[in-house]
Amino acid sequence: MSPSTESSVTGRSGDPLFGLVVGLYAALLLVPVAVLAVERLVTDDAGALYGAVLLSLTLVTAVGWSAAGRWGDSLVELGGSVLRGLPAILGGAVAAGWFATLHRGGTAGAVGFFFGLAAMVTGFALAVMLRTRHTDAVVGATATEREFSAGWPRRARRRARRLTGAAAAVTGVAFVAGLLADVGWLRVAGQILFPAVIGTVSWSEARSYTVTAAGLEQRLPVARRLSLWDDFAGYSRTDDALVLHRSWRVDARVALADLDDPDTVEAAVARYLPASEPGR
Repeated sequence: MSPSTESSVTGRSGDPLFGLVVGLYAALLLVPVAVLAVERLVTDDAGALYGAVLLSLTLVTAVGWSAAGRWGDSLVELGGSVLRGLPAILGGAVAAGWFATLHRGGTAGAVGFFFGLAAMVTGFALAVMLRTRHTDAVVGATATEREFSAGWPRRARRRARRLTGAAAAVTGVAFVAGLLADVGWLRVAGQILFPAVIGTVSWSEARSYTVTAAGLEQRLPVARRLSLWDDFAGYSRTDDALVLHRSWRVDARVALADLDDPDTVEAAVARYLPASEPGR
């Protein structure tokens, strides 16, 4: 049983960047509604609609920024759960909804579609920020055992790159095929999946780790994440790697060649995880 990870999130959530992103996300969802109201109830003049976009964007962002400063601690707690992905999912759903209205014409549908896509991207960024701030709070309140930097072993890294290349080729072909055949859903799927697939190559690259009583922290160039010990089924040591096994996700692999003292790192992990057979 791993130690409790309950913690009090300190005022980190009230920082200006976090508040700005929360406010911008809310604005991207709500501004098209304001544009639709002006277009239907007041005027469809382009200048008036542009003014409505600017005014509502500024007001909603400011209100969201203020709300994040007041209730940001509760939002940051979401960083420790799968609910942190909801903002991106909601943004994608909103974009799809507005896309379905484009055939009716009007400015609001186009604004809603593009703002929905932007909300989806902002939602991804917000999820990363929530997870990083939650990790910061939990790790800051627990004991640190060992810090090290490592990537996957060379052979596993090569396999990951080959799989990523194959998947990227498939999504790239899908995008081109959708573009040439004028199949909208195929083109959009290729556009969304291609960068997502390319991003998976970073899984095997070197990163910094911290073994803590709460779990294994990973430090990425722009984010931090915490994998709880309960997320792992055990660990094993092969001839080239220390492998932390997961039941349903990709195992975490640490190349022994990247470690100054592999035995010390293994001992730190062994305090929280049982040893298991390699390749389980």
